[in-house]
Amino acid sequence: MPMRLTGLTSGLDTESMVRELIKAEKMPVDKLLQKKQTIQWKMDDYKSMNLKLSSFRDSLSTARFSGDWSKSSSGVPLTDDEIVAKVKEMASKYNDMVSSLNTELDEEKYRDYQPLTSDQKAAMSESDISNWEAKAKSGSLRNDDVLGRAVKDLRGLTSTKLIGSDVNTSFDTLTEIGITTPAYMKGSADNGKLIVNETKLRAALATNRDDVIAMFSRQDAGAESGKGIFQRAYEIADKAITSITRKLYGGLTTAESLSQQIGKIDSKVTDMNERISKREDYYYRMFSNMEKAIANSNAQISWLQSQLG
Repeated sequence: MPMRLTGLTSGLDTESMVRELIKAEKMPVDKLLQKKQTIQWKMDDYKSMNLKLSSFRDSLSTARFSGDWSKSSSGVPLTDDEIVAKVKEMASKYNDMVSSLNTELDEEKYRDYQPLTSDQKAAMSESDISNWEAKAKSGSLRNDDVLGRAVKDLRGLTSTKLIGSDVNTSFDTLTEIGITTPAYMKGSADNGKLIVNETKLRAALATNRDDVIAMFSRQDAGAESGKGIFQRAYEIADKAITSITRKLYGGLTTAESLSQQIGKIDSKVTDMNERISKREDYYYRMFSNMEKAIANSNAQISWLQSQLG
C-alpha cells in the first residue's frame, strides 16, 4: 500500500475516515469469510469421521468372511476362547464407532458463536479466541443426515434376523447368542452399543458353533437379510464413507459439494476485495481533491487579504 500524507491542509484525520468507510465496505466480505470458515470446520469434522469409518470398515474386511472364524492363519481351527475374544474385540470396535457417531450427532450447537473476523481476533487474547472457537466449531455435524443414517443402520443390526434356507432359526439374531444393547437413553453415547454376555455366547458355541459363526460371517449376494452382521456393518460403513466423500468433493449427485461452495466463496471474496480496493482509492482521491480545493481557497483568501492591506 502506498504511503499517503492526508489531512495536512484541512486538519482532518482522513486516514481514519477512509479506514472506517472501508470497514463498512468489508462487512459483506467478513460474512462470507465466516461462512467459509464454518464450511471448513464441517469439512474437517467430516474428514475426521471418514477416517474413523474407514478404520472400522477395514477392521471388518476379513472378519466378515467365514474363513476368518473357522481357522487361524496356520490352518488350525479356532478355539472357543479365540472366537469369544474375536467377538469381544469386534464388539469393542463397533461400540467405539457407534459412540463416535452418537457424539457427533448430539454435540451441542452454539448458534450465538460465529467464526471470528480478523478485527475481532485482534481485540482478543489467544485463550479467549481458543475458547470462542471451541464453541463456534461445536455441533457442525449435529443431526447430520449421513451420520444419522449410518448409526440407525448400525443399531438395526442388533435386532435384524439372519434369513436363509440353511439358517438355524434358533440362532438368527444376536440376542440369541448373548449379544444385546442397553436401553435407549436420549442423548447417550451408549445408545446402540453391544453388550456381550460371554456365558451365553460360550453356551451357544458349545452347541451350535457353525450357526454362531454364520451370524457374523454368512455371505448371500442375493439378499441383504442373508448377510452376516459384519458384512452388513462393512457395507454400512462403506456407504457412509462414500456419502461423506460426495458431500466433501462432489460426485454422482446434483447437490453442491462443500469444496465447491468454498470455491464459489473464494471467487466472490476476490471480486469484492478488488471492488473495495478501487473504492478505497476513490475515497483517497476524493479527500485529496478536497485538500487541494481547501489549499486553493486558502491561497485565494490570503491573496485577497494581502491586497486589502
